[in-house]
Amino acid sequence: MQISQRFTEKRPDQSGSEECNTLSGFHASLLEVLPHAAVYVTRDGNILLHNKRMTAACELAGAPDLPRNLSELLSTQSWKRCKAVLSAAFKGVPAQASGLVTLRSGTNFCHHLICTSFVSLTGERQAVLLQFERQSSGIESMDAGDAAHTAHGRGRAHPGALLEHFPDDVLVFNGGEPVAERAAMLHATVGGEIGIATLAEALTAAGDQLPQTLYVPEEADYEKAGEVAGRRMCEIRLVPVPTAESGVETGREPDAASKAASAMAIIRRKVDCPAEIAENKRLAYLDPLTGLENRRAFTRSLTRVLDRMTADSGTGLAIIYIDLDEFKKVNDLAGHDTGDDMLLHVASCLRVTLGDLGTAARIGGDEFAGMIPAADERAALAIAEKIQDALDRIRLEHGERVFTISGSIGVAYVDGALAGNTFEAADLVVLADRACLRGKRHGGRSVHLQSVDPNDVGAQKGERTALSEPGSFHGTELALHAMPIMDLKKEAVCGSDVILRLKGERPSGMTSRAWKLAAGRAGFIAQVDTWALDRILDTAERSRNRSMLSMSVSVESAREASFRDTLYNRLTCNPLLAGRLCLEIQEKDYLREPSTVEAFFSFVSELGCQTVIDNFAGHWPVLSRLTGTRVEWLKLEAGLTQQVVEEPAKAAILSGLVRAAHQLGIKVMAKHVERAEEAEVLRDLGVEAALGYLFGKPHPWPLRQASST
Repeated sequence: MQISQRFTEKRPDQSGSEECNTLSGFHASLLEVLPHAAVYVTRDGNILLHNKRMTAACELAGAPDLPRNLSELLSTQSWKRCKAVLSAAFKGVPAQASGLVTLRSGTNFCHHLICTSFVSLTGERQAVLLQFERQSSGIESMDAGDAAHTAHGRGRAHPGALLEHFPDDVLVFNGGEPVAERAAMLHATVGGEIGIATLAEALTAAGDQLPQTLYVPEEADYEKAGEVAGRRMCEIRLVPVPTAESGVETGREPDAASKAASAMAIIRRKVDCPAEIAENKRLAYLDPLTGLENRRAFTRSLTRVLDRMTADSGTGLAIIYIDLDEFKKVNDLAGHDTGDDMLLHVASCLRVTLGDLGTAARIGGDEFAGMIPAADERAALAIAEKIQDALDRIRLEHGERVFTISGSIGVAYVDGALAGNTFEAADLVVLADRACLRGKRHGGRSVHLQSVDPNDVGAQKGERTALSEPGSFHGTELALHAMPIMDLKKEAVCGSDVILRLKGERPSGMTSRAWKLAAGRAGFIAQVDTWALDRILDTAERSRNRSMLSMSVSVESAREASFRDTLYNRLTCNPLLAGRLCLEIQEKDYLREPSTVEAFFSFVSELGCQTVIDNFAGHWPVLSRLTGTRVEWLKLEAGLTQQVVEEPAKAAILSGLVRAAHQLGIKVMAKHVERAEEAEVLRDLGVEAALGYLFGKPHPWPLRQASST
């Protein structure tokens, strides 16, 4: 066994001590375990330290006294070659040179120079390790062991390559020691809390295969202490030290004893756990909540797919951007834990919908992305619509609340024929995001597609343009329109559905629906609803028509005391006017805030108003609660009534919903009716009223000029 000289002295508590920077101790020990003549030299060739093999080699070459500088030892030509190697090493690049190296006396010295990168030593000295490897020469071996190392030196990796990995402590096993003895030797070297049994177990698991790296926990009871993350390890690198008996020289298969022969243990204390390093690298590319890829990983994955498309053009690619609609309400009403649950539902939905061929990612708070091969634009749109339908089916219960979710989806489609063009992944994500933003401007829950044109990609670079918010409320920006409500049994108009519209499109292209959603986010939707209510009531008071007037009310207004005060003050003295007013609240708002909506419906019913659940999609939580809620109408979601003529099964389901509503004493209204056949089927199913383009498109409210006075 050989052991570094400094191991016999007092060890520092941990690696990296000042002693490691001196020429005594580690560096001296390192020179002695090297198989070649070696020296530590400065930039100008001064020899700071040398090993015994260097002394012996010089003596055999006829230079019994080793000079202080290599320039005094080597011939002029050999010194020039050596200086070039030293220059590279002092620049941080390990270097080597092959060819005969001669002494000033003309004697052959070696055939190979190996120079590692420099090390800093005490006193601000810098040196490099220079090895003189002899291939074969007239110089005979200093001893039998040295000859064995030199004879096969060029048939294996140079020790200089190993020196890059030398840390602080070196321990050399001569060979033949049992595992228990080697463990005891390691224990004496590393000290600390690492037990002999732990080291023996690690060595046994390693077996005879070399080279190999072992990692042993620094703290013996780290598992009991519960310290898993951030634990420190002792790294033990086991590398072979070849001998003549190993069979390398003769080409013979080494025997079992030779396999357990000399080995070098290179020891480093308190290093990071490699398993944790690998896990941290993995987590750096994952969203911690959903486990989907994050933005960085998605961009990297998209880049790889684009590279494959460039090399092998085939099918096209759909890049999908999803921005959830009204996700903030989930956090606001039920807390961030419920919001996280909703994000997990969305992530699961994307995994299932995109399948093994696609990739899903969460790239922002409530923003997701995906990509999947698609044959053409129609297929890309079908995938996006499939995602939209899957989002619609999400139901998340929290206490008495039930949350639903939808999303604005943008698709950037890359045709396979364009695969030869060079596209940047980030640019394509921006294109999909812009398509998504167009959906936001139309009120959300939409799918927009952008075909990728190579000429347009560069122009789309830049940050996302945020959806503009209404800066403040100005009634002059708004107008009221109305659609006729048809009594299907009497085939006569029985009322008007009053709609809030913007006067023209805003500069951003925002629709009226999107503007109202933005007003809700900005916090003044109750003012907007109050403005609309006043104009509707003004119109109703001046009109001799006694038909129903229906208007939509946000759940924010239902909570707002000022809105309820307006209703009370205007209707308590005019019960006939209250009987004409029909107030609608969206089903999704009822699911989210059932107590708020029920309290509001109870309040307005006492005033004499009619109440409506709008966009009713047949959800059981709504029907189950309507037995104790004062609701006169269910206004069906368009999806329940569309294609009811072509699909008898859909008609049968709708018939069951209508009967259930009637048993609860609630009337049913359909919307988006565009064909006479649809109206006929709805009438046969018992639907009382309907509205849609079949009966009339929205038109300006007839008395809006008079009502503005």
